[in-house]
Amino acid sequence: MAALAIRNEQSKIVTISAKLIFYGTQATEELAKKIATEIRDMYHEPKACVNIAGEAYEVHIRIDYEVVSFEEVIQLAIKNANFRYNFIRLEAQNHVTRSFMGFGLGDNVGHWITSDNLGDSTTAAHEFGHALGLDHPERYDFRGLGNPGIMAPRGTIVDAHLQWNPAVAAGEYGGTLKPFHRRVQAYEIEAIFKDLKFDPNGYAEIGHLSNVLFTENGDPLNIIF
Repeated sequence: MAALAIRNEQSKIVTISAKLIFYGTQATEELAKKIATEIRDMYHEPKACVNIAGEAYEVHIRIDYEVVSFEEVIQLAIKNANFRYNFIRLEAQNHVTRSFMGFGLGDNVGHWITSDNLGDSTTAAHEFGHALGLDHPERYDFRGLGNPGIMAPRGTIVDAHLQWNPAVAAGEYGGTLKPFHRRVQAYEIEAIFKDLKFDPNGYAEIGHLSNVLFTENGDPLNIIF
C-alpha cells in the first residue's frame, strides 16, 4: 500500500498518511470504517519512535477512506500519481481464498475478502504492512516470545494460549497462530522507515503505484488507461 511519510521537524512527529479507496460488492461505509480503525489503532499501539537524520520522531498513522462505485474507481485510478491513494476491492471471496495485496511489496492495490473477518481479525493491518513494504519474518517459531508481529503469517508456531486451539500440540491442526493475537511491533514500524528519503519539504514516498484494479474473483482487470 502506498503512503506518504510526512516529517514535522518542529513537533518531531512523522506521520504515515494513506487513503483507502474501497470498491466492490462488499464495500460499505460500515466495513470501511472498521478496517480503517483497525489499521490506525494497531499501528498506534506500540507508540513507536524512529530515528531520522539523527533525531527521534514519534510515529503517527493517518488512515482516511472512501467507498466508491466501480465507475468512480476507474476514473480515480486513471493516471493516479498520489502515493496516498490505495485501491482495495472488497468481496466475499476470491480465487485464492485469502486477502492479498497486488504486485510485490509496497503496491497500492489489493483484493480483500470478508471471510477474513476484516476489521476484527488483524488481516487488514497485516495487508497494510505488506503494502508498506513489510514481508513475512524469517522466524516462524515465536514460542517463548509472546505475541508475534503483525507480519507473522498463517502457520506461525506460538505459545499455546495464542493458538487456534490451546489444547493441541504446536504445529498440529489448530496448533498454530490465531491471527487475532498478532500485534504491530515497534521493530516493524522501524523497518518501514529504513532507507526512506525525505525531500526538502519533509515528504517521503512509501511503496509504488500500479493502480491495477481487480475483478470480483480477484483477477487483474484488463483496462487500458
